[in-house]
Amino acid sequence: MDWQTTSGLTSWEGRFLGANLSGYVLSKTFPFHLILGQDLQILQSGDAIQQLFPGITVGSSLQQHFYIRYPNGPINYGELSQQSSTSMVLEASDNSLQLQGQLLFSENRDILFFLGIPHIPHLEALKILGANLSNWKVQDSVADFLFLLQARTVSLSDARRLAEKLTEQRAELHRALAQSELTTAVLEQATDAIEIMDPELKILYVNSAFEKITGYSRSEAIGKTPATLFRAGQPEEGIYAEISRSLSSGQVWHGSYIGRRKDGSFYHQEATLFPVLNYENEVTNYVAIKRDISDRKQTQTKLEHSLSILNATFEATADSILVTDIRGKILHFNQKFVDLWQIPASILNLRDNRQSVLHHIAGQLRDPQSFSSKKMLELYVRPHTESYDILELKDGRVLELYSSPQRLDDVVIGWVWSFRDVTERQRTEARMRYQALYDTLTGLPNRVLFHDRLSDALAQAGGREIQVAVLFLDLDRFKLINDTLGHAAGDLLLQEFAQRLRSCLRDSDVLARWAGDEFTLLIPRINGAEEAAAIAQRIMETLKPEFNLDGHLLRVTSSIGIAIYPQDGTDAETLLKHADAALYQTKEAGRNGYHFYTSTTNSAASAWLTLENHLNRALERQEFVLHYQPQVNLVTGEIIQMEALLRWQSPELGLVSPDQFIPLAEESGLILAIGEWVLRTACRQQRLWQESSLPSVGIGINLSGHQFKQPRLVESIHQILQETGMEPRYLELEITETTVMKDVDRTHLTLEELHQLGISIALDDFGTGYSSLNYLKKFPFHTLKIDQSFIAEVTTDTNDEAIVTAIIALGRVLKLKLVAEGVETREQAQLLQSLGCETMQGYLFSHPVPADRATELLQHRSSPELLPPISGSTDLG
Repeated sequence: MDWQTTSGLTSWEGRFLGANLSGYVLSKTFPFHLILGQDLQILQSGDAIQQLFPGITVGSSLQQHFYIRYPNGPINYGELSQQSSTSMVLEASDNSLQLQGQLLFSENRDILFFLGIPHIPHLEALKILGANLSNWKVQDSVADFLFLLQARTVSLSDARRLAEKLTEQRAELHRALAQSELTTAVLEQATDAIEIMDPELKILYVNSAFEKITGYSRSEAIGKTPATLFRAGQPEEGIYAEISRSLSSGQVWHGSYIGRRKDGSFYHQEATLFPVLNYENEVTNYVAIKRDISDRKQTQTKLEHSLSILNATFEATADSILVTDIRGKILHFNQKFVDLWQIPASILNLRDNRQSVLHHIAGQLRDPQSFSSKKMLELYVRPHTESYDILELKDGRVLELYSSPQRLDDVVIGWVWSFRDVTERQRTEARMRYQALYDTLTGLPNRVLFHDRLSDALAQAGGREIQVAVLFLDLDRFKLINDTLGHAAGDLLLQEFAQRLRSCLRDSDVLARWAGDEFTLLIPRINGAEEAAAIAQRIMETLKPEFNLDGHLLRVTSSIGIAIYPQDGTDAETLLKHADAALYQTKEAGRNGYHFYTSTTNSAASAWLTLENHLNRALERQEFVLHYQPQVNLVTGEIIQMEALLRWQSPELGLVSPDQFIPLAEESGLILAIGEWVLRTACRQQRLWQESSLPSVGIGINLSGHQFKQPRLVESIHQILQETGMEPRYLELEITETTVMKDVDRTHLTLEELHQLGISIALDDFGTGYSSLNYLKKFPFHTLKIDQSFIAEVTTDTNDEAIVTAIIALGRVLKLKLVAEGVETREQAQLLQSLGCETMQGYLFSHPVPADRATELLQHRSSPELLPPISGSTDLG
């Protein structure tokens, strides 16, 4: 038969020329049908079902005779009636024969149609079907065709044997149903386009879905061939020849090709076409079932595009990616994964390369056994958990591994493993950590680490009657040696000095380089002052042999100051201060020796009491004043902020240093009232500058540890800002590392509240106290102020320069503003600028000045005199 050129018309008894199809056709066309009412009661069943399942009666429940294998889950009539159509699979409870088909809902009759066919996956099922239909005869060619269709899943020979068996039994299929309305409803509610044709391929019937999809009405389609309607412009000419060959040989054709609508537009369609044979194996009709898959094609195209982008991203990512299923089978990996692990092509070309790849990877790990055990635990005991690991390889590389489970509907279906080479980053971080805690010249702990070890020793000694000694040492006349022989000789002397000191100490003792030629020594457990004196004497003996500095033989001595816990102080700051004071006593006595700290109790107490009495009245008598020191941007020469510094001008005592009265104010509790006065006065001054049309600059104010601990700090600051009208963004509060570390949780909460108000936070005197880089990262700091103790000799001391370089690098990584304090020379400014620090504060630009003088500076903030050029200028103030 030629699908493309056939013509002519047979009426096929005239039954499908219109939409009114008889109930007889329903009975003959769907012998395996069920009509279901409320609660899934069986109202009617097809002849074949009655033959197969004689126990089915009208009114019985569907679940009495069948298991519903699909849809899954609890099924009820209401849910099924909400869908225009759905698939259903039934399994007989007595013989396991399965029926599969489509469930349709008739709204006007409020009933469900199940139109099914037997599912015959194997010979046994065919035997069951044949046995049950052994006495049933088929009388109509349409029924013949559908029974052949029901056996399409088996071989053609099986289908023919089934057709012969059904033909022999067709005499008993004569009970026609006079329900044409039901047949029409079934076909009209189908969502796929249905075409029924005569043997000459002239269209006899089309349903409503056909009209909707193609744009042709029934009257336009009936009597024409599909080739006439759809072929014009068809780009896939070979499709029609293939269809014709399949139908001519009695086979079912299924595939997809491009269809053409009435308006000339093309669309993608999926079609199933098959012949209907009578008992004499003659073609009586052809049926085509077509589905518009344009949306699916568009979705597929978009999906392919997305997958292309995803694959490009997969390959372009900087990480090495490995994708496995839940059993660990390798599904995919990118080229960077191959390059990172240096996997040879011989392994990649293996069809099943999972074990080979994993073995290759394990062979490069420094400790493959422990890693494998850990990963297996995560995969099988905690499969929903993301994990992070650091892998150390035998070749010295360090990899960062992040693994994440992949889920589908909350079910883990696989894993994604991301590898990144962090070798250089690890080295940089280790170098920064070392530089933050150790002196790069001598290899000794620096002041930060020493303070940490001293605090630990004091904590262990507390309440146990254990004495701890702190020694302050420096090299006598080191500056003269350094200036005479040069910095290289000075550095060599410091290195050899440190080496000799280490040689005469115990493992538990801690020697640190404090700054320049100053060293500190912690003796965590001594039996009295005599033991500390013996250690000092041993150090002096160690220094007696000459130092050979590149051919220069020098005799070097040291001055030592000693403070003992607990009699000379119970905290680290006090002990260090007293040891330093004892050191200067040694220097005053002629150097090359040691002194213990001694206090003049009566005179000190008297002076302290006098200071306290005057301090109690200073705030009331308005003896406090604020001086302001500018912070300058070295690039623009502009003042960007003023730091408010408290001064006490006492009529009786004169100008009292803050180092004297601030500790007393903290001890007496006056610091809270004084601090509030400072904050209110500084904010009011900033507001006055702003109202005078001067450039808007920020105000930096120091907060003491006592102020920071007060419960109403944030509330008090907020109230002062409202009273003075100053915007929070112009206020920067400065706190020290020591304040931060005293109560980490409370500090974090307070800083976050201040940050929420829009106030900036500066970490003052960075590097002089005890801190943690981890907290520096987590706290909301905006500014990092480099302590002036590092700046003082930054141009002459390579250790100070290294520390400043590390601090600047750290600040830039954390995106913090950097301010260098105590800049006094142009050389310092030039070096700091070259290291990346552009904001500075110090005598090079201005001493702290009263408000009127600060106003003048702001009025001339763009004046070239404010920022001395590197080539020459004079300091202001």
